[in-house]
Amino acid sequence: MIQVAIFGRTSTNQQDYKRQIVDMQKIADRNNYEVVSVITEKISGAKSNDERSGIQQLLNEAKSGKFQKVLISEVSRLGRNVLGTLRAVSQLHSYGISIYFGDLNTETLNEDGEMNMQTEMMLHMLSLFAKNERRTTIERIKSGMALAKQRGVHCGRHKGTTESREKFLTKYPKVVEGLLRQFSTRECVKLYSVSLGTVMKIRGYIKEDLELLEAA
Repeated sequence: MIQVAIFGRTSTNQQDYKRQIVDMQKIADRNNYEVVSVITEKISGAKSNDERSGIQQLLNEAKSGKFQKVLISEVSRLGRNVLGTLRAVSQLHSYGISIYFGDLNTETLNEDGEMNMQTEMMLHMLSLFAKNERRTTIERIKSGMALAKQRGVHCGRHKGTTESREKFLTKYPKVVEGLLRQFSTRECVKLYSVSLGTVMKIRGYIKEDLELLEAA
């Protein structure tokens, strides 16, 4: 018997994920799957994967081989953070885990463990959305900085430093891009072979820009 996990998520504590679980249990019963884990969380899907305990539990159990499939009522339950969703799908696939999405009525992997055409199309679309999302974010940051400068807000050197913010960031374009793509600090350290302090400093610079944008 194939062992499966059911994953459910709501954005707020006031919402109920019971219907998601019930619907996926019906799918499991219909296919004679054994449900060995029901994982739920109440958190915005726009949060990063590192901030979501449910996603972390799902990935950890998948890595341990506890189940072979995950049943999810719809793609947005896995996440609304496009890049986070892509990474979660990629990680699950790397463990040989197929994902059933109820709204698409399809699994992401076929019997040979290969992605089917519908999955490839879905991931391609998500990648395009992610690319556009990152481009929009960068443009908003630039626009926010320009508006802040027009209003007399200082965006240059930080106190106690001799190197301008702009000059510092130009030395680490890949790290900046990674953070804008919502990679975690530790992921950037590993991917780009830079120190934790450097990534934290870059994150601090970008965070300030985002705060300026929100306040504008």
